Formats: sequence, structure tokens, C-alpha cells
Amino acid sequence: MPKPFQRIREAAIDGRTQNVYYRQSQLERLRNVLVQNEEALQQAIVNDSGNSVTEAKIEYGLALLALKDQYASLNPAAALEEEYAITHGKDAPQRTEGAGIVYIVPTAHTLLYSIIAPLCAAIAAGNCVIVELEQTTREVPSLLRRLLAAALDVDTFDITSSRTADAEFRAQCLEVLQEGSQDVPKSTQLVSPSQARVVAVVDRTANLEEAAKAIVTARFSFGGKSPYAPDVVLVNEFSKKAFMTAVVKESIDLLTTENGSVGKGDSRRKQEGRKLLDEVRDSDLARIVTTGANGAILDVEKRGSDILHRKINECCLAVHSVKSLDDAIDFANRNDDLLASYTFATPATAKYLSQFLHSYVSFVNHVPMEMLVGPAAPLNHPVSSSIRYPASLFTVPRPQYVTLSPRSSLIKQTLPTASSVVLTQLLEEARADLSIDKKRPERVAVGFFEQGIITGLSFVLVSTLAGLGTLGYFGTRMVRTRFL
Repeated sequence: MPKPFQRIREAAIDGRTQNVYYRQSQLERLRNVLVQNEEALQQAIVNDSGNSVTEAKIEYGLALLALKDQYASLNPAAALEEEYAITHGKDAPQRTEGAGIVYIVPTAHTLLYSIIAPLCAAIAAGNCVIVELEQTTREVPSLLRRLLAAALDVDTFDITSSRTADAEFRAQCLEVLQEGSQDVPKSTQLVSPSQARVVAVVDRTANLEEAAKAIVTARFSFGGKSPYAPDVVLVNEFSKKAFMTAVVKESIDLLTTENGSVGKGDSRRKQEGRKLLDEVRDSDLARIVTTGANGAILDVEKRGSDILHRKINECCLAVHSVKSLDDAIDFANRNDDLLASYTFATPATAKYLSQFLHSYVSFVNHVPMEMLVGPAAPLNHPVSSSIRYPASLFTVPRPQYVTLSPRSSLIKQTLPTASSVVLTQLLEEARADLSIDKKRPERVAVGFFEQGIITGLSFVLVSTLAGLGTLGYFGTRMVRTRFL
């Protein structure tokens, strides 16, 4: 009985995907199919998700740009030079190869981009790819099944409707798990922390109108389902009233107007929003500030409210007040690490917040709107707002060296002959003083903690001196009165 994905296994062994021209041709064919079916893909997105036509166009455009970015990274001349470096007596320290087989389990959110982005990166890195797509009545998966199968080589690409039971085969794959995993990520897994929360912090030094606009747009775009939409907004208590006014002003159109789509997903999105609102009305989880057909603004006053500690996947914006920067940091860090943090404040204040908030990535005074499309960036790798899946994530290092390093040459002379001269040279180099290029600054910058301590000590010192002065004054008068 043949093993599952037998053609994929054989192609991974023969290494045909390592050829840079083959990778280019695969991306070219995929791009042509996506361009030829632009309208069908965008309409399918609208019908499935209930997103607006504009949002569907953005998702489609970002998917194509992800493909173009990966295609632009392919340099045939450089690839050939690296391949034949040893032949010409040169080292290839940066040489890499594709991991072999990449197995993609996409998230339902913005499915087109969530598949195309890692798929193109995996192809550009020189891999065979398998995409897991369930059999469903939804339009985007069905359309992608047909288009991807028509565009890509059947020997190096395949689609499956269910997870393979072959544990040995899966262990050989590099898995892309966009819905997360209950287990600790393995070195052969790219796991998106899809349930990690996102927190926005609005300080009283922030431009409240700009902060409200960015936060409202992020929360209510794409059905409120983006993993990078802010789950809770922590605003300074002295600025809360003004901020809430700005939020309500920015959200009026989003809450009360139709999004322009006539998709099947509209009713489902509104129903999900009503479920959360019904939960709020039936309890004391939060106070509804304003609500509309497309979502709601919530004022969460009690810190024990479940809304402040869970991932929100609806068009509901939760706002909670904090007393200080440290209060915001302590509250935000109570649970697991944050997927992202958005800080709105002056640069110095934002630096302090970003430094102590436990988030995988921090953004200051803006929300990168392209992050709202696609899955959460994989754990344990640098996060980029423009490229969710760099091709380097799908490669393994394969450096090649033909020349000896100076240190290797020195040791080579020492080992067989036990040359005392060479050994002395080696030890003298090892014992030499550390080379310090720059002197350490005599004055260290004072941070927020240090500034707070200095300010507190200043108040104590002033109070103490004032008390001693007063005590001395009255003591002197008493002595004069009694003895003089």
C-alpha cells in the first residue's frame, strides 16, 4: 500500500525544489492564476466572511504583495554563485536549503492571505508544500482548492482535507500551525499564539483623537476577528472621559452604517456580536457605552470581569481605566505574554511602557493595519509588520567552508608538533586585555523608576529639612524664654 503523499516524499528527496528557476516558475504560475481570478476571489471572501468589499480587496492585495516580496527575494545569479562557491575555492557561510516538506494548517481568518503568505515563503525557500483545507460549503476554500491545484506542480504541492495519521511523516515536516497548539512548540513547528491577548495603553500624554481613531479602526475592521485587534484598552483615569468621547465619535459610522457587502457572513457576524452583548446585559461584566448594528463600546469597571482576561473575536471594544503607568503594566502582565501592545504616549513614556510590557511586539502611537490581515506571527521569531512569513523560517542552515580560519591555522600548527612558539603565540593572544573601544558614560540616563525614587527622596528631604528648621526655631525660642 503506497504511503500518503508519496509524490511529495519523492520530490523532497530528489531536491528539484532547490533549483531557483523552478521556484521562480512556480511563483509565476501562482501569481497568474490569482490575477486571472481576482474578482471571483474577492467575491468569495465577501460571501464567506461578511467583510466589506474594501476589506476583501485589501486582503487580496496583501496576498499578491506577499507573493511579490518572496519572488523579489530570489536572485538566480547569487544562488548560482553560492552553489558553486566551493568549486571556485570560496566559502559559503550563509548557505541554506529548504526544510523539505512544509505542512500548512491555516486559520479561518482572512483565509486567502493566511494560505498564500506561508505558501509563497515555503516555495521561495525551496520546499514541497501540503495545505490542509477541510471540505466545506464555504467559497474561498473550494475556490483555492481548484486554483492552487491548477497552478502548482502536482509532484511538489498537494491539498489534504484532514490531518494525516502518519506520525512519522508529520515528524519529517515543518508544520505551520496558525490556530496555535496546546503543546510546547517543537523546533519543526511554526506556531501562531492565536489566543494571546492584545492590549492598547493610552496615556494622558497621548493624542487622544489619533489614538481613538487607530484603536477603533483596528477593533472593528475585518469583523473584529483579527488576532491583532486590541482586546482591551487601558486608559489613564484622568483622560478616560475625553478618550471615550473620541472613541464614540470615531465609531459612529462603523456601528450604524452597513459595510457595503451582501455576503452570507453578515448575519453570522451580527449574531456573534449580539451573543457577547447579551452576556454583558445579563451580568455585571461591563457597562454598554454605545451599541449599534455592527458592534458596541464597553466600559469595563471591575477588574475581575472576564472580558478583561479573554480573547475577543467580535466587534466589541472594551475600555478600562488605570491609575498610572505602573498600574497599566502590572494589570497587562497578569496573564500570559501579550501577542502585541499598542502604546499611545510621548516617546519617553512609550519607551517605558514598551520596555516593561511582556508582549511579543510593541507598536508606538500607531496600529500597523496590515497586521490585521492574516494569522498571528509565529512564536520565537522576530515579528515584522510587512512580512509575516520570511522565507528564512522555512530553511535550514547548510554552510560550506573550504578555507581555514586564522585561528584554525594556528591550532593546526600546534597540535601535531606541540610547537611551544606557536602555543605561546596562541596563549598571548588569549591573555591579552579586552579591547574597549568606548568608555562607559559617566552619567547614566535616569529612567522612570529612578526618577520616581529621586522625586520621592526629594519630597522626604524637603519635608525633613522643613521640620528640622521649624523644630530649631521653636526650640531656640523656648530656650531663650526659659533661661534668658
